[in-house]
Amino acid sequence: MRNKLKNSIDWIFDKSNSAVGLLGFAFSVIDISNIDDWKIGETNFPIGNVLYWICCILCIIFCVISFLYGKEIDKLEEENANKSQKIRDLESSLNNVVNDTNDLFKSYLRLLIRNLNFSHTERISMYKVYDNRFKLIGRTSENPILEQEGRKDYPIDEGFIGKGWAERDFFIDDLPDPSNKSYYNRINSISNIPRQVVDNIKMKSRTYFVYRINGYDGSPKAVLVFESLKEKGFKKDFIIEKLKDVKQPLIMFTEKNNGVVAIENNVNI
Repeated sequence: MRNKLKNSIDWIFDKSNSAVGLLGFAFSVIDISNIDDWKIGETNFPIGNVLYWICCILCIIFCVISFLYGKEIDKLEEENANKSQKIRDLESSLNNVVNDTNDLFKSYLRLLIRNLNFSHTERISMYKVYDNRFKLIGRTSENPILEQEGRKDYPIDEGFIGKGWAERDFFIDDLPDPSNKSYYNRINSISNIPRQVVDNIKMKSRTYFVYRINGYDGSPKAVLVFESLKEKGFKKDFIIEKLKDVKQPLIMFTEKNNGVVAIENNVNI
């Protein structure tokens, strides 16, 4: 019953403008047809005059309703505008937080690359899993060319990073010279990957170390990828030893780096 009453009131408010228009039309008809002069019965009851005043009263009522409805609409529009502004402010704040976090994370990766004594032939990348695909969330190198953007995402089961994700880590340091056809054959023998994908890789490294990062709950979250253009560019044990002191901050950055849309819009990868 309460819902029916509410719906009826909403309907009246919604149709108030139409009602005012119809009543205006009725006034015109009454005026043209002289309906207000109509009388009935032996007593000459002024039925036309009654109809006229009924229309007047209804017109006043619906005009008031229309006015109140308009005020309510203005109020709702103002509230929506305020909420939209708050959303924009929150989005701006979120972008600032994401940018600050990403800048801090990139600075941290730069410290790590120096701690590992990496040169212009090496780089470090971090990929986090979103929607069952790897998304690049951070990359650094002493060589700005090697920092340049590659693919935005990768299949979770493809290539060396997919192998490292599945097996917790993966290391290889003796890939052939990329100019040799055996480069692709060797890669494909380890992990099935299309030739076109390998051909399009900008950094054709000869040493890889993929290290999986688990979250605080122990579940896999991301992978760190260490690369070198050189054969035997670094040793696996050396990297693992250096990571012992920085593992907790890496987990923290991985856990905090949420919201792939914000990441894709703000991270310079």
